Amino acid sequence: MTTSDIENLIDFISASRSKGEIWGLHCKDGWVICDSAIYEDTDVMPFWSSRNAAAVHCVDEWEDFSPVSIPLQTFIEEWLADLARDDVMLGPDWGKELSGEEVDPVDLATKYQDPTLLN
Repeated sequence: MTTSDIENLIDFISASRSKGEIWGLHCKDGWVICDSAIYEDTDVMPFWSSRNAAAVHCVDEWEDFSPVSIPLQTFIEEWLADLARDDVMLGPDWGKELSGEEVDPVDLATKYQDPTLLN
């Protein structure tokens, strides 16, 4: 990870901790999942630390999706384990171009437990 990627990840963790939630995009068919730009045959599930950041992406092929809040404790205790089991990477706070760091769920869970990253 570059210094910028690490800073963005720390910002994502800090913002989601302070709000107690993260945001994903969901529609009647399920959650948004993308192909990895880094890892072959790997999916990435993007998440955002704010509703507004998630809502920006509800256009074009994702116009049927809506931002949905996930309680942070549920995300950490349930989602990260499920995503790790399914070999799905995470895309924290991806920008308009749907690019950014792709993070392993186990690594993210570890970072949430890191006391040096506390607000």
